[in-house]
Amino acid sequence: MTDEFTLRRAQKGDAQAFEQLVTPHEQMLWRVCYHYTHHQEDAADCLQEAMLKAWRAIGSYRGDCALSSWLYRIASTVCLDFLRKQKRLPPTESADELAEDGFMPIDASPTPDEAVLRAESAEDIRVAMDSLPGEMRTVIILYALQGLSYEEIAEVMNTSVGTVKSRLNRARQKLARFLSDPGNKSSLPTSEQVKGGRHHG
Repeated sequence: MTDEFTLRRAQKGDAQAFEQLVTPHEQMLWRVCYHYTHHQEDAADCLQEAMLKAWRAIGSYRGDCALSSWLYRIASTVCLDFLRKQKRLPPTESADELAEDGFMPIDASPTPDEAVLRAESAEDIRVAMDSLPGEMRTVIILYALQGLSYEEIAEVMNTSVGTVKSRLNRARQKLARFLSDPGNKSSLPTSEQVKGGRHHG
């Protein structure tokens, strides 16, 4: 629960109060940024930018969603913008987005495709996730890697639970198709290659 007194102080420009509000969420947000970028410095840069945007926008936060959801939304937007600028994000699939409107999967339980995902290495999964459009990547990161519920993800993404389930199902299917193609595995980057970011290590 957000401390209302601290929130009001932050909204009046108290930087120390803002720090009190966001510090408990920083590690969580860093992990989100890292799942998008796969690079520690890039994740740190995105986190810093997200915190700056949150500080500038804290006056507009009205408590209509949890503070953590609000921060997730800002961090996800910053990361997607970062990846677009570096041309590391596939174009949005407008046909898929139209198809998902009002679509509710018959079965929201884990799909058989998840067996494929569990059999893959972490590096294979990272490369496969890089092939996903932004909205699908976000829902996979929040659900599979951060453990958020459908309802929490819907709050973060400002959409319906049905749309979240649709995007999650289609993201799983795309990941499974990508990973089942031997040609994609042969193109995995070596340790000497960097996917558009800085080379760390």
